[in-house]
Amino acid sequence: MSFTYDFTTAPLISYVRLLIPDTDAANPIFQDDEINAFYYLQQNVFQSSMKYSFPAGQYLPSSPVSYLRVAALAITTIANNSSRLASVIGLLDVKLDPSKAAEALRAAAAELRSIDDDSGAIFIIEQCTTQWGFIDRYWSQVQRQSSM
Repeated sequence: MSFTYDFTTAPLISYVRLLIPDTDAANPIFQDDEINAFYYLQQNVFQSSMKYSFPAGQYLPSSPVSYLRVAALAITTIANNSSRLASVIGLLDVKLDPSKAAEALRAAAAELRSIDDDSGAIFIIEQCTTQWGFIDRYWSQVQRQSSM
C-alpha cells in the first residue's frame, strides 16, 4: 500500500487528501488504493441510459466524478468505522468522544455534498412515461448516435 500527496503526479488522490484532510505521510488515514476505491464507488452511482443504447452507447466516456463527493464518502467512512474514528481522535489536539467526533465528521461530509450540489452543474434527463415513449426515445437515440 502506498501514500501519495503530489499534485503533479497524482492530482486525483491529492485533491481528496487535501479535502479530508489526510496530508501527513507519517500517519495516513487512507492508502492510495482506498481513495481509488472511493472514486470507483462514487463513479458507479450515476448511470446513463446512453450506455445501453445502440449503436455507440458502449463507447461513452466515463462519467465525471466530483472530488467533493469522493472526499465526503471518505469522511463518512471514517465516521462509520469505529477503529478509523479512534485514529482520527488520536490525530486531533483536542480529545473528543467518539459520538461527537462521528457527528462532526458526518456534518463535514454533508457540507462537502452541499457544496457539490450547489456548484451549478446540471443534468438533462429524458424521461419516458409510457412504453411507447420509451420505444420512441430508444429510436431517437439510435438516430442521434448514427448521424455522427
